[in-house]
Amino acid sequence: MPCTTVPVIELKGTKKTVRIGAGRTPVLVGERINPTNRKELIAKLKAGEFGILEGEAKKQIANGADVLDINVGVPGIDEKHAMIEALRIVQDAVDAPLWIDTSDPEVLAVALKNVKGRPGINSTTGEEKRMDIVVPLAAEYGAALVGLCIDDAGIPTTSEKRVAVARRIIDRAEKAGLDRKNIIIDCVALACGTGETGAKATLDTIRICTEELGVNTTVGLSNVSFGLPDRPVLNAAFMLMCAGQGMTCFIGNPNDPNMQVALKSSKLFWGEDKFAMGYLMWFRKRQAELAAAAEKK
Repeated sequence: MPCTTVPVIELKGTKKTVRIGAGRTPVLVGERINPTNRKELIAKLKAGEFGILEGEAKKQIANGADVLDINVGVPGIDEKHAMIEALRIVQDAVDAPLWIDTSDPEVLAVALKNVKGRPGINSTTGEEKRMDIVVPLAAEYGAALVGLCIDDAGIPTTSEKRVAVARRIIDRAEKAGLDRKNIIIDCVALACGTGETGAKATLDTIRICTEELGVNTTVGLSNVSFGLPDRPVLNAAFMLMCAGQGMTCFIGNPNDPNMQVALKSSKLFWGEDKFAMGYLMWFRKRQAELAAAAEKK
């Protein structure tokens, strides 16, 4: 059943098209091509060994990612060159659409010139200088734009202030010629371990952006569980709660079995998995993997 309050956004890869907002189960944007807190990937990228990205891309797609986030921002490297190599390797390996993830405007411009299909841009904020740069690039290249509910004052703690930032981003994008049907608002997930109202503000922001602004929404899921035990379980539970508020896509780890079962069960319960075949195929694959792992011990 489509999310009737938001438009459908089409992202295109080399062969595959992904439709955000077309169903009740959110689209999964794989987060694993990102060096943050990943020592091995940082070392490989610094050494110019980009081949590791092929395996990362294929594994995420095999485990259910619909779109792949591409971030190669490691201090001290030629990020332009690294981004071009990452795009080439990943798009040779998989046919899924990509999200370009960089804080460097020059790297973003190079990426948009080299990427195939129709990507997403992850992301702009509501900061004036950032919008001045990123919004025109999104309009020029026809990319979908992710807008973070952060402005020059930082991350708002209330849903009301986050929605106000979202409105400013949408207004700026529309003035640049980018329709709101091509905008995705990142409602910002904060660590629950440092404040008890952070997750609620995110959930409320998703609902308001969906119902009142009529835009697609996303979050970077893993932030919500930072510093707490059983993080994968919390992330999966939060994803389902966000989806219940109208979230149409999210950045997460497709290799996590908790996230896989959350997505498969969501499709099952929303009637998006005919005769439960998707769930059953995943379950049998998972059982085979567990059995194989047990034999190796």
